Amino acid sequence: MILIISLISFFILIYIYRVYINFAKKKQLGQFIRKEGPDLHNYKEGTPTAGGIFFTLTISILSLIAFFINKESIYLIVSLSSIMYSLIGFIDDFLSINRKESTGLKSFEKLLLQLIVSSILFFVINYFNSHDYTNIPFFNLKLNFGLLYPIWVILYLAGMSNASNLTDGLDGLSGGIFIISAFFTILITSAPKELLFILIIPVIAYLMFNIKPAKLFMGDTGSLALGGILGSIAVYYSAEFFTIFTCFIFLTEMFSVIIQVSSYKIRKKRVFLMSPIHHHFELKNWSEERVVMYFWIINFLMGLIAIGGLK
Repeated sequence: MILIISLISFFILIYIYRVYINFAKKKQLGQFIRKEGPDLHNYKEGTPTAGGIFFTLTISILSLIAFFINKESIYLIVSLSSIMYSLIGFIDDFLSINRKESTGLKSFEKLLLQLIVSSILFFVINYFNSHDYTNIPFFNLKLNFGLLYPIWVILYLAGMSNASNLTDGLDGLSGGIFIISAFFTILITSAPKELLFILIIPVIAYLMFNIKPAKLFMGDTGSLALGGILGSIAVYYSAEFFTIFTCFIFLTEMFSVIIQVSSYKIRKKRVFLMSPIHHHFELKNWSEERVVMYFWIINFLMGLIAIGGLK
């Protein structure tokens, strides 16, 4: 039933995206390229953005349908995480388009909203599946956080949301990494396998318009939600440390920014030519397609390692 509904949503989304792209072009709802980015991205300015609203809404609706059919609380968690993180991104995209700038919300405003949403999700997850530990890959051990567990979860969820957001800088990159990450995250947990259809089918529909040359960008509306969804699933099943492997590229992108900023503030030197790290490889004269394909492959291989971490 869930597979059939998800497949129907795929064809509906294909139609919606075609209509939205034409509408966005007429209304000039296009992406503004940040000045700090590589010059070779300038041609992308004006590409319709905020397309993530459609797959995040679809994931949320499909998850609610599955929740009412199967009564499994993980579907409700996914629905809430999808819609709430997406709402933050929508506000950011709306302000960016309205101001005709590459940024909408200020960094601290976005982080504050992420922490609020992450806090809400912690309480919801704790209500349905109360625990204060996470599993350690390869060693069959549990790391008990005790009273620090709420802080860990809130920071982890906000970090995952930021990680996927930072990855969304090349055509096809973030969407493709999400599909691979979702596949392995579902595989290594006891999540219902129908959840995989709900997560990847709407994003595949989007990806058909985002592969280079992209006709549509997801915007923060989509990119903030992707990591938040995967993070929520990982927290629910105590699999946060497994996402080091299943979401390897997302986390690598985030830590490349942290390393770059920290190095510049402390040493006045940059580690990478530009961060997030996908821009570093672009400036090393890698083609966009090459970076994306290599990152997809690396994330897939790391996902296989995650399977080996099961005990």
